[in-house]
Amino acid sequence: MQTLDWDQLLNDSRLRTDVAGKPTCYHQAETPPRTPAEADIQRIIFSSPFRRLAGKTQVHPLAKVDYVHNRLTHSLEVAETGAGLAQRLAARLSLSPTQISACSLHVKAACLGHDIGNPPYGHAGEYAIQSWVEEHLEALGNLLAEDAPTPNSPSLAALLEDFRKFDGNAQAFRLLSHPDPSDGAYFRLTCASLGALIKYPRCAADTSTAKFSCFQTARPCFECVTTALGLNGPDGVHRHPLSYLTEIADDICYCVTDCEDAVLMGILDERLVRDWYLQLLEDPHSVSLKPGATVSFLRAKVIGDLMHCFTEDLVRAFQTPDSLATFEQTSPTWQRLQTLKRNYKIVFDDAAKVRKELNAQAHFHHVLDTFFAVTRNVRTQRPTYSESLLRKYTFGEAFIAAHREKPFLWWLHTMFDFVTGMTDAYLHRFSEGLR
Repeated sequence: MQTLDWDQLLNDSRLRTDVAGKPTCYHQAETPPRTPAEADIQRIIFSSPFRRLAGKTQVHPLAKVDYVHNRLTHSLEVAETGAGLAQRLAARLSLSPTQISACSLHVKAACLGHDIGNPPYGHAGEYAIQSWVEEHLEALGNLLAEDAPTPNSPSLAALLEDFRKFDGNAQAFRLLSHPDPSDGAYFRLTCASLGALIKYPRCAADTSTAKFSCFQTARPCFECVTTALGLNGPDGVHRHPLSYLTEIADDICYCVTDCEDAVLMGILDERLVRDWYLQLLEDPHSVSLKPGATVSFLRAKVIGDLMHCFTEDLVRAFQTPDSLATFEQTSPTWQRLQTLKRNYKIVFDDAAKVRKELNAQAHFHHVLDTFFAVTRNVRTQRPTYSESLLRKYTFGEAFIAAHREKPFLWWLHTMFDFVTGMTDAYLHRFSEGLR
């Protein structure tokens, strides 16, 4: 990708299924002055999954300090940072006013949705799901083997890899790209917003690492999006240029604000965090701190400085787009941010945090055991009394009756949709209610 075709990169078509059940692109008319990118933002903000982010862990699960970040406040801050960064960069690249606005709004949509697939308890929840799948891999494989094969269907091994490597990034793409309008829990965002979301342009079965952004079952949607955006090349799928801005905004917000939260919770010393913040500045001597200046004041200065410096780094990188692949290694600003990320890993070893995450793993396994038991017997027409109670407590009898004949692959993904959609507190209550 030698040059950037912004008309194609800002493709605002959406996905839907054709008569053959395959995803295809179409343009949905919006009532002016609302644009498709603004519609994406509103679809996310007014959704139930987005609201539930208020009850999901950012770093500190079930924190007793009420005003530390959760996934919702984090996503809102990332969205503002990403939109501002995109607006600055697009203006420096001399894009048209319409393109500048579209860049900013598509990045904002991607930032708002980037954590929407994360389970309760954050990364600890991902590990809990992965460990549960490893313990039940044979049973999951046997259940999937009962599905009738379809033309071009992925191998059983590839399907199992989706669950074995369960990841919030791929779950977010699944929720935000799903093309079937009859399934009301999905969003069908524009291709440009989805492109700005995709951090790792590959599927679970394509890599031996834990880093991917697409489940095997969502590959048709993924390929439709990357084709529409012109991201496919002879050497593989390229990242959308705007996805770097989404990632940068996420890194800025969670690195900088997580440190501030750790001070509020008594995990890190305020003087230490002040020193870390000063090291992030391009010119630490440019900030004159008055006696009594708060960490919050310095945090705001740091974020503003990082946005300015990243804009300069990105302008240079976008002039030679092939260099974007190594941007994390060549950007001086990103290197400073990486130093902070390495320093604050001490936060993740906090004893209270680890204790809650160990407890969460037990709750996850208990809840997944229950949902899986219901899923395995979902086609039973005459459940026992105890099975009937569990059906009502999990999916609900009406939901099961409406979807009983769906393939077991559909049911397994739906099972994980239900569980990962829970808040931290609801997962805990749900598990306790089973005892």
